[in-house]
Amino acid sequence: MKDKKTIAHKNKRIKKIAFNLRGLIRDIIMDEWGRLGDIQRYKSKSQAERIAIETDRSNLLRALRNSICLCPGCNQTDRDMYYNAIAEGWFYTLFAQEYRDFYQKNKAILDQGGFVGDFDEDFHETFL
Repeated sequence: MKDKKTIAHKNKRIKKIAFNLRGLIRDIIMDEWGRLGDIQRYKSKSQAERIAIETDRSNLLRALRNSICLCPGCNQTDRDMYYNAIAEGWFYTLFAQEYRDFYQKNKAILDQGGFVGDFDEDFHETFL
């Protein structure tokens, strides 16, 4: 896949289908995450079993957060998405633009010798 790609459906019916499918996938993953949590709490016998289940649960959440199904910033499924290969994730297109704007603003301050606080220049630069 290209380093950066935007998924924005123009047809309203296709957009609705895509968003509903993303929501369905999110719901299925979260149901499985909860089911594994119940097994971990009530049925696992050993520490090794609990660790293995926790690993599976973490992998499910990581896969969901890195998929197009869920924006890591707002946790919504019904948004046009922007893929950033360097950050390894899909972001709501509005957030991607905000990251670009934030980078430009803070980079200008840094270039003039100013201080911008907690600014992850490398992360924000990936959206350019």
